[in-house]
Amino acid sequence: MTIFRSFLAIFFPILIVIICAASALPEIEGKLKAESRDGNAVAQYELAQLYFEGEALPKDMDKAIYWVSKSAEQGNPDAQHALGILYLRGAGVDQNDEKGLALIRAAAEQDQVLAQSFLAYIYAKGIGVQQDPVLFLSWIQKAAKNGDVGSQFNLAMLYLSGSLVEKNEDEGRSWLLKAADQGYVEAQVILGEVLVHGLGSEPDFVGACKWFAIAGSRGNPKANALLMQLTQRMTPEQMMKAADQASKWLEKQSK
Repeated sequence: MTIFRSFLAIFFPILIVIICAASALPEIEGKLKAESRDGNAVAQYELAQLYFEGEALPKDMDKAIYWVSKSAEQGNPDAQHALGILYLRGAGVDQNDEKGLALIRAAAEQDQVLAQSFLAYIYAKGIGVQQDPVLFLSWIQKAAKNGDVGSQFNLAMLYLSGSLVEKNEDEGRSWLLKAADQGYVEAQVILGEVLVHGLGSEPDFVGACKWFAIAGSRGNPKANALLMQLTQRMTPEQMMKAADQASKWLEKQSK
């Protein structure tokens, strides 16, 4: 039975980007092949990437599947995740939802962050599995701790709203900051709003202005509107300080 079709239509291109990310110079291709034949799981996964990409090596889906399968059999979490998605998608292999989910779960249990965020999503929505808030929360917490920015943002919103977890504004603000600092624009806007209102602490107009300015500089209209409103309540000194902080953050990101 075909499942996940609507989600995978969005998720599969992400996998393609990941698989196509490898870029090997011709002189290391022989070394990769030799290490792959010797059973090096990391080399096998990288070789599968090259065959899938079709630039450094001729594109060959059969060889890509062969080597990513070999790597997954040895427990490489990136290979397990990639192969699991291919099984769910039916790309290069016969579609097998049960096998695909098992591989993704195995990768997630090894802290493969994309696999963790995938499981959080399907348990939240009940896509191909029974909807399970407990498992959703467990996987989203793990993905957030492993740096998945979308999971960090969603976990922040759970803490701020008290949904599935005990309401904790400090915890929510902390996760928002992690997501905002990774460049997640929506988190930057919400964090700015949280700082304006305080929510369990003193309002921080400078901090809010900083995040509104950053999000606004990236074309977010809500951030620009909130920035205009906030600056009417700020002193020139506060605005200068916020501008300096925003400028330093943007400069750091550009590097």
